[in-house]
Amino acid sequence: MDLGKKNIKFGFLWITLATFLGFILAIKLQTGGEEWNKSTTHRFWVTAHVHANTLAILNILYGSFIGRVGLGDGAKNLGSNLALAGMIIMPLGLFLVPFIQPIGYLIPLGEWCIIISMGMMAAGAFKSIS
Repeated sequence: MDLGKKNIKFGFLWITLATFLGFILAIKLQTGGEEWNKSTTHRFWVTAHVHANTLAILNILYGSFIGRVGLGDGAKNLGSNLALAGMIIMPLGLFLVPFIQPIGYLIPLGEWCIIISMGMMAAGAFKSIS
């Protein structure tokens, strides 16, 4: 698979899943009552929904631009994989933490994957755009 294409493909798949979560949230908003709206699960799911969509768009952009930055193939591949891992780990952890609290410890791992991948992209952009 060409570099970046997996970020684009999985980014669109993740947007689809996150939008479906938004649909579930909308239904729960109408049927769950005040108790649901104040629940911890509701807050985590909203946060997961927002992060999943945002990180999916970030991956689509990442995949679109990774071929243009001044990084070696190994660094590009690593950054691409880290962006994908962060896109999956962070929102999935936020979605599951109300049910499996220890999974919350994985959320920062997803955050670091995104931070490192974006840092690598930034470094590559500064190298290639002088």
